[in-house]
Amino acid sequence: MVLMNICLWAGPSRAQEEQQGGRLAAAPPAAVVSLEPGNDRQEKGITLFQLIKKGGIVGYVIILLSCLAVGFIIDYAVTIRMSKLAPQRDIAVFRKLIRDKKIEEITKLDQLKTSFLSQVVIAGLKESNLGYATMIKAMEDAAEALSARIARKIEHLNVIGNIAPMMGLLGTVIGMLRCFNEISHITGAIEPKQLAGGIFEALVTTCMGLVVAIPALYFYSIFRNRVDECTGRAALVAEELVSSFKLETEDE
Repeated sequence: MVLMNICLWAGPSRAQEEQQGGRLAAAPPAAVVSLEPGNDRQEKGITLFQLIKKGGIVGYVIILLSCLAVGFIIDYAVTIRMSKLAPQRDIAVFRKLIRDKKIEEITKLDQLKTSFLSQVVIAGLKESNLGYATMIKAMEDAAEALSARIARKIEHLNVIGNIAPMMGLLGTVIGMLRCFNEISHITGAIEPKQLAGGIFEALVTTCMGLVVAIPALYFYSIFRNRVDECTGRAALVAEELVSSFKLETEDE
């Protein structure tokens, strides 16, 4: 009886030890799993520089396009405005010279260094001896040519707005090809995490391209409307400056 009691007492102890050993053996995988969310949180906390770096060479090209777009926007915001196309100083000078009938001094001005208004007025005054109608026609032609030149200038933003998403799509296609090429060399089952990571890196350039294209196209539309408005107002001011020639023609 004593031996049976000892055996019964020893039996559960070994079972408990085996059970505890099984729990200890299962503990390391649990510890590994507990670290996985930490790794996921670390990957989610990616910086902007790391995100750009994942775009590769195509991503850097998109960054270059964004820098060019910012430069063009600043330049157009400074140069395409009424104070530059039709300065008050030029208006006062032309009004005085036309009132004093100093037409020769006006036509001798350097057109390459004058404003939009000055070039339009000079184009009309050069035809003053042919009548007022001819002057207006010459001014309209000059205004149309100058407006087209400014419109071609802001076309750079439109080009960037169209190229940026295409570059982003190119980077995405390259990234997807690289991703599937790596997956094709993996033996065994493919984990979704491996596929998701490659797709994430591939889609970075698409996001970058859209971030550059949307503001570029938005500012392009703004400057296009500003060109039409400012050049139209400047042309009206130029026509007003030479209106005295119309009165002279009617008197004759």
